[in-house]
Amino acid sequence: MASEYLKWKYRDVKPDVPAERTRKQKAANWWHYHKWPLLVAALLLVAAADIGYHALGFGTVAPDYQVACVVSAPLSDDALAALENRLAALGEDCNGDGRVTVQAHAYVDMAVSQDSDAARYAAAAKIKLMADLEACESYFFICDDPETLHGAYEVLARRDGEIAEPDDELDYYPASEVLAADHPELSGLYLARRGFWQDRVCKYREACDALWDKLIEGA
Repeated sequence: MASEYLKWKYRDVKPDVPAERTRKQKAANWWHYHKWPLLVAALLLVAAADIGYHALGFGTVAPDYQVACVVSAPLSDDALAALENRLAALGEDCNGDGRVTVQAHAYVDMAVSQDSDAARYAAAAKIKLMADLEACESYFFICDDPETLHGAYEVLARRDGEIAEPDDELDYYPASEVLAADHPELSGLYLARRGFWQDRVCKYREACDALWDKLIEGA
């Protein structure tokens, strides 16, 4: 009986009809449930585009000459700039981009330090240097101990430009003299050059040889 009574009591009552949402409300609701997947997808897209951009060489300056600075203490930005500017002043536009660009790579070997952070830094620098050598990137070398460097990697050249054999004399000069750069951090360092196997050489080998001859002229 109660159910019949309730049916009679509420016979004219109509259920609430959901209000129609506006276009703005629908968009807000959709964004509420989809914003995070969209944001993650956008970040992944930006990251992929950045990787592709640099992989294709866009936005980067291709150097005409490259220098490996294998030293036991970091060189300041001023010292690296003085080195790059001096080489650029004597060099030529090898890649035809309208300017002469020199890129110096710092490989700091602080392995003699007892500090664990310095040891890790030295290990990382060694890996980067080996990658440079494997890719035949750097032609010029700035170092404080050419003999030890060549003993470890056997990459420096003798007077004729070929890789020095164990009994050969290495071809290197005081950096401050041949670079004519009066920078205190270059004092005590030496300029040497890379020797190459016949089938594996750096880019613009002939231009690098010509710049080397200019640097050591009269030395």
